[in-house]
Amino acid sequence: MTLKQGIAQTALLLSLCLYIFYLCPWVNRSFPLTLGMEFWPYVCVTPCLGLGFRLLHLDLRGQRLGLGLASLLLVINLAPWIQWLGLPSLGAQPSGLRVMSYNIWTQNQDYGAIQQSIQREDPDILFLTEITKSAMRDLENRLDYPYSQRSNRGSNAFFSRYPILSATPEYPNVTEHGLTFSLVAQIQTPQEVLTVVGIHPPIPLPRSSFAVRNQQFERLAPFIEQVPNRVIVLGDFNTSPWSPYFDQFLQEADLLSATRGQGIWSTWSYESSLPHWFAKIPIDHITSRGFVCMDAWAGRANGSDHRPVIAELKPV
Repeated sequence: MTLKQGIAQTALLLSLCLYIFYLCPWVNRSFPLTLGMEFWPYVCVTPCLGLGFRLLHLDLRGQRLGLGLASLLLVINLAPWIQWLGLPSLGAQPSGLRVMSYNIWTQNQDYGAIQQSIQREDPDILFLTEITKSAMRDLENRLDYPYSQRSNRGSNAFFSRYPILSATPEYPNVTEHGLTFSLVAQIQTPQEVLTVVGIHPPIPLPRSSFAVRNQQFERLAPFIEQVPNRVIVLGDFNTSPWSPYFDQFLQEADLLSATRGQGIWSTWSYESSLPHWFAKIPIDHITSRGFVCMDAWAGRANGSDHRPVIAELKPV
């Protein structure tokens, strides 16, 4: 076996192992291997390089079986990413209940830029996270929302065109490490009282935070599943859609992702430093029950390390 053939065969084997890894939750749910699932499009560089290596060498290109297997393994490894990405909607944006989630980043004090990003999208219900007390005071003066509520603990806030009947900073057993994980609001829309839950679990690094994030998903799911009326859950989930924990949460909470299949490539990280130019994945989500998503898109970061996500939702 020549060196080129050995490299090509190794690439095939690694590509097959990647797909097996994707299919095996008892492997890909364990730390730190599960971090590979969070960055799945980047992990798929292996089958991309394997196919490219074969195409660049004439003798390997003539091996139809090897070329076909390399192509197949590339397609099935990229399928989860392509399925989630989808295509952006074209034409005029439909009218519905417009909701927006935006992690404005505690280090971002350019409140004018944050205001521009929000006003450009003009949401009916806005959830902000990593919003400090000073940012809350400033944005309440800048934004034209008659109702707003920030959690006393943590750094989450709702702004709404409709009355916020109540806003509780947490539900039972979801506060860990002194951080409030959620803000649950009852909002009186023209049609009904709507439950809106804004969340921001911890970054899954190190292992202790990984465990806390997953535990909070486990505790949140039955709470959401028991909500009798329509519900929207949005925020910085700190998990990508390829994570098995994200899928498990949606299934157990009986939620559908509004941002799936909407052409949203990434929402993080838009920090200006060099390493962040390449680490871009969608970790901000809008999910719901009792709604159909008419359109969804990502807005402008404007100084934050996150892009906001916006969705037009129609009750069903």
